[in-house]
This record gives sequence, structure tokens and C-alpha cells, in this order.
Amino acid sequence: MNYQAFPSRGRSSDDAGLGGLALLAISSATEICEAVPELQARGFFAAIGRRMAALESLDGLSDAALLSMRINDFWRALDWGEARLELTDEGIVVQHTNLPRDIAPDPRGHWATMLAGVLEGAYDSWFRALGSGPALTTTAEWKGDTLELRHGR
Repeated sequence: MNYQAFPSRGRSSDDAGLGGLALLAISSATEICEAVPELQARGFFAAIGRRMAALESLDGLSDAALLSMRINDFWRALDWGEARLELTDEGIVVQHTNLPRDIAPDPRGHWATMLAGVLEGAYDSWFRALGSGPALTTTAEWKGDTLELRHGR
């Protein structure tokens, strides 16, 4: 990995520190993914997602359209794409698109692993706050450039 691949100074003031944050994020993801078993890394990233989700309380929401709007407002503020929620007989399916996939060279896919774990934890936390039972689980899987999350049995 070459540090010139990251955003550099001299861009707009909105990008202040972006290159350093990208380097920190990809380096952290790589270190964790290469130091611990995959399930442990996924659990760590999910814990980060739960912390992030705690910043956006969804208490009292019972309408799927409002839920979608609040979740999308949260991700848009981070520039982390948007989500489409679908309620099915088996549970909730989330199609999350336009995630920041190319922040840095990542030939081993650690950034994608981190994103999947973080979003898995965030959505699981939100669905549990809305009353999901302990028998239900949240799983995330990349389908091309879309991260599909399923919450159900």
C-alpha cells in the first residue's frame, strides 16, 4: 500500500484529515482481520456498529417509512450511502448501496469485511431496540456493490 493513494492535503477544507482517516481505517481493518479469526473480527466490527447505532435512537418508531428515513439520514450524514428496507414474511431485508468501497487500495478486502460487520451490528442494534426478539439474527452479505442484510430467523 502506498500512502499517495489516499486523499491528500490541498483538497477542499471539507476533506481536512480525510486521507489520514482513510489510512487509519484501512490499516485498522487490515490489522484486525489479519490478527484474529474471522468470526472474532466480525464481532469486533459489529460492536463498533452497535456503538454507531446508539448515536441514532429509533425509540418510538413503528412506521417502516419513518424508520427508513431516519436510518438513511444517519448514513447520508456519514456519506455512507443509503438503505432500502423491505418487510417480508421471514423478516427484514436491507439493501444498502453506495457505501464507500474505494477509500484506499485494499487487495485483500478487509475494508469490505469491516463495513459488513459494522453495518451488521448497527442494523441488528436498531432492530433490537425496536423490539426484535433474541431468536432473530442479522446477517450481512455482499452482492456486488450492494450489502444485503437480513434480520429474521
